[in-house]
Amino acid sequence: MECWAARLGNCAGGLSREHYISDGIFDGETIAAFGLAWCKERPIQIGLVNAVSKILCKRHNEALSAFDAEAAKLSRFLSKNIVDDPLSEAEIALNGPSIEKWALKTFVNLGYIGGLDQEHHSRIQPAPAIVDFLFRGGDVPRGIGLYFLTGAISNEDYNVGLSWNAIHNVSDGGAVVAMTFTLNKIRFVVSAEPGPVEERLAKMGVVKGVDYSNAKIVYRPENISFLSKTEGQKTVILEW
Repeated sequence: MECWAARLGNCAGGLSREHYISDGIFDGETIAAFGLAWCKERPIQIGLVNAVSKILCKRHNEALSAFDAEAAKLSRFLSKNIVDDPLSEAEIALNGPSIEKWALKTFVNLGYIGGLDQEHHSRIQPAPAIVDFLFRGGDVPRGIGLYFLTGAISNEDYNVGLSWNAIHNVSDGGAVVAMTFTLNKIRFVVSAEPGPVEERLAKMGVVKGVDYSNAKIVYRPENISFLSKTEGQKTVILEW
C-alpha cells in the first residue's frame, strides 16, 4: 500500500502509521467505532493506539494535523457541555474549512482501507480534486464537503465515538460518493461529489436505527445550536 497522496509527487519520510480515526480528537484510550467490517452491526470499543494503517507518508500525515486539532476542539466542547455541564449556556467558534477538511480526510482514510465499501471491502482511491483540496488549498465545486444533518441529541445515551455509513451513487454502479458520520452523537454528511446529496441520503431509508428518508441537511452550516426547555443553549459557530 502506498501513500494516498502520492500523486502530489512530494512524499517524504516513508509510510507512517496514520490513525484512520484521528486519535487526537478524543480524550481517553478507547472509543466506540461503528462502520468497519468487524463492527458494522453494532458499535465496538476499540483502542485508538491500534486504529492505524500505513496509508500516508510522514510528510502528508503531518500536513493534516491542523485539521485534527480543530475537530478535537469540537469533540471536547460537545462532551463538556452536553454531559459534564448541560445546564449552562456555551458557545464555541471553530474554523469551518478545517472541520470540513478533517471530515474529508476521514472519508478518504476509511475508503482507502476498505471501510466504506462493505460489500466488497475494496479500497477506494481518493479523487485527485479532493487530494489537491486537502493539501494545496483552493476550493472545490459547491456541494462537495461538509453538511450538518438535523436531529435530536440526549445526554442520557451520549457516548464518545465515530460511526459512519457509506452513501452510494446508484446511477454509477453504486460507487461510494459520500458518507454520513456521527461524531459524539452529532450527525453530519461529507460528500466527495457535488451531486444530489439529499436525494441519495433519502434513498438510504433506515440504517442502523436512523431514518434518513426525511432527513434535512445544511451545507457548510454557520451555526449549530442545541435547544432545550430545561438546559442551556449550546452553539457551535463555524467560520467559513
